[in-house]
Amino acid sequence: MQSTHETADDVAEYLLERTGNALLAGNFDEFSDCFRLPYELETLEGFRTLATPGDMQTTFDAVRGHLVQKQVTLMARHCVSASYRSINEVASTHETRLISRGVLIQQPYPTFSILRRCDDGQWRITSSSYVIVDSEPLNQALATRNQPSKRIAT
Repeated sequence: MQSTHETADDVAEYLLERTGNALLAGNFDEFSDCFRLPYELETLEGFRTLATPGDMQTTFDAVRGHLVQKQVTLMARHCVSASYRSINEVASTHETRLISRGVLIQQPYPTFSILRRCDDGQWRITSSSYVIVDSEPLNQALATRNQPSKRIAT
């Protein structure tokens, strides 16, 4: 299904809704469809590139695990600012509030993302920079990498 959006805010809010709902529901396929690989992810601790669906799955599982462990019942996210950089690219900043049973469980944090309209006409997230200053576990979940399998000596 091809998405059509008139404003940069519409594009950003569309992807925020899809990714947030998919994360809370544990729907990796819906979530991953919102990203273009390679996807660039930055936190205060560093930068990494998710190059494969496996990389995306590992990060999804780690972030979802964090949300479940914290008993997050609502990811209140809203677009703070979005603007077209070209007809096929939007620069967007959104704020996230993680809520558990009506209680804010950490300070809101901003994320800056680049959204691109891909060849199939769908908008997808190509990079995000998270500024999370009060949750080392969430930063670690975002930094989680696939671990190489260990060889067993024979």
